[in-house]
Amino acid sequence: MSKAKPQACADLLIELGCEELPPKSLASLGKSLFSAFSAQLEKAGFEFDSNLSHFFYTPRRLALQMSAVAARQPDQVLERRGPAVAAAYDAENKATPAAIGFARSVGKQLDELETVKTDKGEWLYCRIEKPGEPLQDRLFPMLEKALAGLPVAKPMRWADNTFSFVRPVHWLVVLHGQEVVDGWLFGLQAGRFTRGHRVHSPGPHEIDTATNYQQVLESAYVLADQDKRKGIIEQQAIALGEKAGGKALINSSLLEEVTNLVEWPHSLLGSFDNEFLDVPAEALVASMQDHQKFFPVTDLKTGSLLARFITVANLESTDFSAVQAGFERVIRPRLADARFFWEQDNKRPIENWLPLLDRIVFQNKLGSVGDKSKRIASISKKIAEEISIDASACERAACLCKCDLVSQMVGEFPELQGTMGRYYALQSGEDKVVALAIGEHYLPAFSGDRLPTHEVAKVVALADRLDTLAGIFATGLKPSGNKDPFALRRAALGVVRLLLDGEILIELDRVLAISALVIEDQLALSADAMAELRHFILERLRHYLREQGYATNLISAALDAPLGTLPDLSTRLAALQAFMLLDVSAGLVEANKRISNILRKSEQTASGVVDDSLFVIDEEGRLFTDINNISTRIDAFFKGGDYRAALEQLAALSPAIDAFFEHVMVMDEDSDVRLNRLSLLCQLKGLFDRVANLALIA
Repeated sequence: MSKAKPQACADLLIELGCEELPPKSLASLGKSLFSAFSAQLEKAGFEFDSNLSHFFYTPRRLALQMSAVAARQPDQVLERRGPAVAAAYDAENKATPAAIGFARSVGKQLDELETVKTDKGEWLYCRIEKPGEPLQDRLFPMLEKALAGLPVAKPMRWADNTFSFVRPVHWLVVLHGQEVVDGWLFGLQAGRFTRGHRVHSPGPHEIDTATNYQQVLESAYVLADQDKRKGIIEQQAIALGEKAGGKALINSSLLEEVTNLVEWPHSLLGSFDNEFLDVPAEALVASMQDHQKFFPVTDLKTGSLLARFITVANLESTDFSAVQAGFERVIRPRLADARFFWEQDNKRPIENWLPLLDRIVFQNKLGSVGDKSKRIASISKKIAEEISIDASACERAACLCKCDLVSQMVGEFPELQGTMGRYYALQSGEDKVVALAIGEHYLPAFSGDRLPTHEVAKVVALADRLDTLAGIFATGLKPSGNKDPFALRRAALGVVRLLLDGEILIELDRVLAISALVIEDQLALSADAMAELRHFILERLRHYLREQGYATNLISAALDAPLGTLPDLSTRLAALQAFMLLDVSAGLVEANKRISNILRKSEQTASGVVDDSLFVIDEEGRLFTDINNISTRIDAFFKGGDYRAALEQLAALSPAIDAFFEHVMVMDEDSDVRLNRLSLLCQLKGLFDRVANLALIA
């Protein structure tokens, strides 16, 4: 198939004017529409410049500005080959059904068909010229398909229409260059008139050409480019924070949301009563960000919250002082609510909230959150005793760590769980270490999040995740596909990071055994479920180690060795990675692979106990002597965790190993000699396996 030269092109503008769109999903709607419509253009063969094309969104519109879109598809020449001539005509030279069917399929008469010769014979052939369709004929079907695939959770219908969209659509602009592309969508006929700012310049406003879209809207007090709006808001907020003598606390998700709430941003600096600063700063920040979409301001030196805030108005005003006063008026009751929750929650000590946890169901078979708290406390205590840290502090923090779930503050601001628990624990006179552990036990909350700072907090955080994992696997509700309602993948990654990066020196198998033992009173964790849980966590470990830059084969080799603590695993991996850079490593890897194959295929099971009286060839004795000498030297390296030094010592065995395989037939006819040689290889492999199974690296 060949193509003719591209047709004339111009910018294509599509704008859907809507009622206020949901700010949190506006970005995904804009990106998805751009991606889907671009794919439709490409599929249909309409040429355009994807690099210079853009999408725009504001609270009241979704728009596409596709650059240099062809006015029509390129003409095509289709070459179709039919049946062989020999099969197209019978002995009487009459057309066969195959020939008739081919002619019908290409819309030709038999006498219009041609033939073509190839190295495989002569065939019926047809050359079809297919003119490209104009953009106007294909545009609206393509746009409808793109819109149908948008991620709209709850589409709306309006009036008595049968169609639906994320919000009611009130105007439609479709321009190709200067020309309106005639068509209908959502009951609206396409035109060239847009609408401006709802207050300052509602319109309608005529767009003379697609390239002038942003200029027309800006003259109507609308900044169509979301990145430009975001940049302006951020610059204004930073400047106002400095004006207040502090720093604007700009949360990226809030900045995105505020950008999607305004079309003509103008930021203002407001203030509130200092008395509210007696409430924990996190609660005030949550109130300002969640309820009011305000940016808090913090002190430059101390980082403490100032009694100031920054808000973004969606207008130009002749009296911004009145606008500022309005925002200050509406924030007061919100902050008063936060203060009320704080005061009410502090009327009783945190310990008194424990019975209320029994009213919150964690999981039907696993009981309440109160039951979970008791299990976390037991697991924490046992782990603390094994790693020799303050077991009573771990148990106390674990017992109280979920209490703030029944507080009024966390009921209003769920994201403050743990954070408020720390404040309530301090207010109740709990030890600072206990309070800190309560506040940090949800860490890490997501991939890449920070870890708890104190060893007690690390243990409680670990115990919380272990209890969830062991309990849910015991119920048989392990994740499947994309379904993970208890966030077990995140919990497993948390276990990995707490043990590895948190440097908790206890073996994974041991903490799994502890959690299984504790949960046994409510639900037994079967051996199969325990094996599945262990595999589940190790898969998260493999993925995390790959993210740290380790090769997959090195990870597999290290994990195939006896698994101690995860910090020890990390040390072994680092040593193995360095060892593989040595010239001698390749030969030792191949030798280990050969040894593994021999041991696996052998019908005799080697014990690893070698009888030197059975040696027949000098190379057997030499290897045995070298193994014994090196074993003595490297034992101290293994005990001290200096695996790199141990591997470098083992590398000295290379000449003896090479000589052994060159001169010794392992599978000797004499069964005693054969078993003794297998035991020698088993002993040799055991030395390397203390670091990693090198055979898996090959």
